[in-house]
Amino acid sequence: MKLNNFFLSKQDFQPPKVTIVTPSYNQGQYLEATIQSAVRQEYPSLEYIIIDGGSTDNSVEIIKKYESFLTHWVSEKDNGQSDALNKGFARATGDIMGWLNSDDLLAEGALHYLAQAYQSGLHWWTGGVSRILIDDSFIAYDPQKVKSVSYQEILHARIIVDQVSTFWTRELWQETGSYIKNLHLAMDYELWLRFAKITPSTPIHQTLGIFRNHQDAKTGTTDNYRLYLEECDQVRKTIYDKIGYNPWIKNLLIAYWTRSASARRSDWKSWIGRRPMPYV
Repeated sequence: MKLNNFFLSKQDFQPPKVTIVTPSYNQGQYLEATIQSAVRQEYPSLEYIIIDGGSTDNSVEIIKKYESFLTHWVSEKDNGQSDALNKGFARATGDIMGWLNSDDLLAEGALHYLAQAYQSGLHWWTGGVSRILIDDSFIAYDPQKVKSVSYQEILHARIIVDQVSTFWTRELWQETGSYIKNLHLAMDYELWLRFAKITPSTPIHQTLGIFRNHQDAKTGTTDNYRLYLEECDQVRKTIYDKIGYNPWIKNLLIAYWTRSASARRSDWKSWIGRRPMPYV
């Protein structure tokens, strides 16, 4: 969806600059589609940065093919995804920031929807997400169901926010330290906790991203997703230990916020009943 008509209808509107960073390593099978999903947005103020970790497949060939659309790219050995993201965001000058993994896609019109929602200040946005499954089937979820997310829900209820459809302001990035924590899987979860401690997320009721499940994806299988949740729980435990909650208070908060978050996302009748609790 092209939303240039939105800009034309608001002649004094200056679209915010959007920085997208793509970290990549040996994802040539998917990388071209990822890049195309960004450049085909036809967004008038896109800063697109690709940080490749020294791929040995055809990734560099693909990147060079789209070099004219890129603000910066590099292919060199790094220390993993968090390191690549930090390298990319160190070069970012956008008003809005986000990252697009090299096997995921921006949904059509995503950056234009972001521009419409943009406000300067301490803000972050979460939008709808669709999924490409391992068998290449496609699932589109209703973006109207996207809710704001609070610090208590992320910490106590372990609400998982889809990274591919999450973006934030430069001001919030700077306020929360301007870094991605060096974690193998849960670097996004840890970042959302820092953001949410400042302000809840703002929902955008449009599909912004498409997550691709595949066998080699870091969280694309059941086993890998379980490892992701375990690393999220390690982050939570560190926070709980730092606060010094006694076990009874901690478990009470987890139970309350898990039921509350579930009820807010479905119906309040779901408050009652058995459900798994993300105790740590």
